[in-house]
Amino acid sequence: GLGADVGPAVGRPGDRRTCYPAGLVIGQEVGKYRIVDEIAEGGMGMVYRAEHLTLGSPAAIKILLPKFTVDPLVVQRFFTEAKATSAIRHVGIVYDFGMLPGGSAYIAMELLRGEPLSEFIERQRQIGPHAAIAITLQLLAALDAAHVIGIVHRDLKPDNIFLVPDAGSPGGVRV
Repeated sequence: GLGADVGPAVGRPGDRRTCYPAGLVIGQEVGKYRIVDEIAEGGMGMVYRAEHLTLGSPAAIKILLPKFTVDPLVVQRFFTEAKATSAIRHVGIVYDFGMLPGGSAYIAMELLRGEPLSEFIERQRQIGPHAAIAITLQLLAALDAAHVIGIVHRDLKPDNIFLVPDAGSPGGVRV
């Protein structure tokens, strides 16, 4: 899953921008997006906060780490994930994907405001039955939407289940 420990960012000589381990720089353009900040690092990639160059709308950019980009099968699976996710009629929409000039693969997707289920559980310490049922039903609906088009989530765990405040959803959150 994605954690907050990404290690130190390093500056380039004479450059006030920040460079992160995946090689991106704050202000760098990735497809139709400009990198604004680093969000997290996972086992296979980094996630950045970005904004659309023309619209200014927020997005999340997921970059496959360089050590995985050299494996064509991993890159293919990464892009298959992007295509499949964009086909699911549920939250967490993929906008775009492609390759950077340096060879890293990326996915641009909806920037969600909320927290992972793991942090929610840690913060709440105990989840009441109504909230647990509401979260479980939404999770099952999201998984069903994926399964209907033949997608199986390969890394389902509390760190990878994201809760977004939503007054219109049961329990006040959506998965």
